[in-house]
Amino acid sequence: MSHYDVLICGAGVAGLTLARVLAAQGRRVLVVDKQTRDSMVHKGELLQPRSLQVLDDLGALPALRDREALVAHRLVCCRPSGEEIAPLDYRLLPGPFNYCLVHHYHAITAAIGHELGPRVEIRRGTRLAALHEDSSGRVRGARLVEGGEVRQDVTATLTVGCDGASSRARSEAGIGVTRQPYEHHLVGIDLADGSGLGRDIAAHLTARGLRLLLPMPGGRARLYVQASPAECRELRRDRRRWTERLLADVPALEVVAGSLRADAVRPQLRTAVRLTAHSWTRPGLALLGDAAHCVHPMAGQGMNSAIADAWSLGAALGEVDRFRAAEVDAALERYRAAGEHRMAYVCRLSHNLATLFTDTSPRTRLLGRYLLRRNRTNRRLQFLLTYNMSGLGVHRFTTRDRLVQFGLIPDRRAGEIPAVRAGRVSTSTRRRRP
Repeated sequence: MSHYDVLICGAGVAGLTLARVLAAQGRRVLVVDKQTRDSMVHKGELLQPRSLQVLDDLGALPALRDREALVAHRLVCCRPSGEEIAPLDYRLLPGPFNYCLVHHYHAITAAIGHELGPRVEIRRGTRLAALHEDSSGRVRGARLVEGGEVRQDVTATLTVGCDGASSRARSEAGIGVTRQPYEHHLVGIDLADGSGLGRDIAAHLTARGLRLLLPMPGGRARLYVQASPAECRELRRDRRRWTERLLADVPALEVVAGSLRADAVRPQLRTAVRLTAHSWTRPGLALLGDAAHCVHPMAGQGMNSAIADAWSLGAALGEVDRFRAAEVDAALERYRAAGEHRMAYVCRLSHNLATLFTDTSPRTRLLGRYLLRRNRTNRRLQFLLTYNMSGLGVHRFTTRDRLVQFGLIPDRRAGEIPAVRAGRVSTSTRRRRP
């Protein structure tokens, strides 16, 4: 029976980031994934500044740049016509990582998994069948199935589930979840020609919901369309009619109309759901990424939270001198406490942004547009929201900030950008020229 320090189930962004951290610590790691190869999935295109910091520290950022990842400085909320309502400008952030990178998910995982070193073994086409436990109930490894037939038992001091929202590791560990689906789906469409787009990520806010357009490497683009169940059924029945109505509703999409109408376009349907595992850990086992938590895909936090999880767990394990069960379980408790606290805020932020952008009720739409227009020139509030989304830290909005947002009191510091110290926003400010 083979033994590893860590068995990682799932070779996505979370699993490969953790493997990279552990390799630097000299751990022996096995990564398994049920997929035999990477596929073109519509998710995880946007790397926030904090994720770029992590990947830079791990030496993975050059490989991502070599794959021609696009730099994006702004996420812009727009009318269907393309008229700008309000921007989030990452150039307001301090430090070298005041931008995002955009790429396909498979390219990001390839960059993170590049040259992991001899201590990391990756087996594709291999899935978790069952967890093994010792007499105390501590997880001590797993039974793996390769190619649907070959079974192998491996032992590991730590087993990590990075295997997505329907996590087998989580299920086998007996950890329940709270699942809250949104009332809409997301239709993802790859577009062959995005050459007419700039570098901004455009969030078009319409009466039917959000239409998010991202420029992609190689002159391509990706479009996400919020769709009700009825609209999804219409898409299946008559894609051309559905496409023409989309173009009529959002004139700004005319720049990609040729690609949208192409017969080769094959939309992918994604379910929008909030999911929280009842626990991130149990003795000998940890959950990362979508296995532990899911947020609305359009909030730009899912993949980045998975990277943060991997970095946090890796940091906790880095404090372990001897990789023994008791020390590892103590590290898991530190990871759980810090991670669940961090994600509680990220989940609230993601849900609030999703509601602002996707709620199609007249009252919420009017309120959302009012807030965006009202605060579009307030650089202080724009900075705070961008900073919170970036993953670089958290600055919770005060009651006074909320009153300013609603226009109930003036903001004499609207043109100032708060100073950031040790990952926190200080009360002092620094002034920048527009």
